[in-house]
Amino acid sequence: MASTTIQPYQSATITLTAGQAIATYGVQPYFVYSVPTFANYPTVLNTLVYNGSGLNTTSTYANGTTIILQAGGSPLTYNVGTGPVIYERLTNTQTVGTLNATGTLTAALMLGGIVTSTTAAAVTATTDTAALIDAAGTMAVGDSFEFTAVNTGGANAFTLSGGTGVTLVGAAGVAASTSGTFRVVKTAATPTFSIYRK
Repeated sequence: MASTTIQPYQSATITLTAGQAIATYGVQPYFVYSVPTFANYPTVLNTLVYNGSGLNTTSTYANGTTIILQAGGSPLTYNVGTGPVIYERLTNTQTVGTLNATGTLTAALMLGGIVTSTTAAAVTATTDTAALIDAAGTMAVGDSFEFTAVNTGGANAFTLSGGTGVTLVGAAGVAASTSGTFRVVKTAATPTFSIYRK
């Protein structure tokens, strides 16, 4: 689902359900606290979970855990779920992935934002199934993210192929020494995804 943004120097309190985690992203340092809950105990100090900038994802928590987020000098974006992802982190490519031979274009590679391929031979990149893409992040129907495939090879194409539940729309091939950007859209809760060539 779409992320929520806290304005600079503001805070938010979130109560999690069993198995949920929280992903956060901020350019300036920010704080994530958990609130201890002990029966018949006096109020205790909050536990610092994270203090820093950039992207952070907590471990999962028990039902009813309270998390407090404190933004720093820039907006703080967060998402909650069993596999939360910050899709709006426009300038924060976590990992540049590679796929140099025919194989699976995993959800993790796509979510990294950039995939390179030297294509020493023609490469067919078959996406993860829709179920695996859905499990990699908390997405509602209509949510989307983008990735770019960069073909650094001299002669061979890098061609996308859809896994089970994934439909490709538009040109799937990325010619040698070019790049192509794709938008991955969750189209149904079953789940199904469509990948559109931009």
